[in-house]
Amino acid sequence: MPDSDNAESLDAQLKNLRSSISDLGNQVDSYKTKTAAAFGAAVFLLFLAAGAAYDLVAQKGGVWLILGVTRETLVWIASALMVSATILLMFGFRRVKLSDAGVRAKLDLMEREYSELLERTNARARPKP
Repeated sequence: MPDSDNAESLDAQLKNLRSSISDLGNQVDSYKTKTAAAFGAAVFLLFLAAGAAYDLVAQKGGVWLILGVTRETLVWIASALMVSATILLMFGFRRVKLSDAGVRAKLDLMEREYSELLERTNARARPKP
């Protein structure tokens, strides 16, 4: 029997593959989390900007005057929020567009290989009739 069919060798291969899958999976998850954070922050800033713009259009600046914010300052705040949200949206869409499909393909390949090795290990463990 070849070395790769040894139970110890299969266990070592499974352990190494499991570790590699975990590392690569964490890398993919981290990338997706950063992208989702950019989108989440952008949407939050868009809502704030929309609220400020509504107050400006509806002439409801009285609430802001209590806080000491003049109409001109509110225009600047709404503009800054809108620009920030737009930048974060562009950043998020860029991350989605540039996501590395090769990393996900490699992860899928490693998971298939792990499954095949696991099946071979289970087949060896079953008693033959």
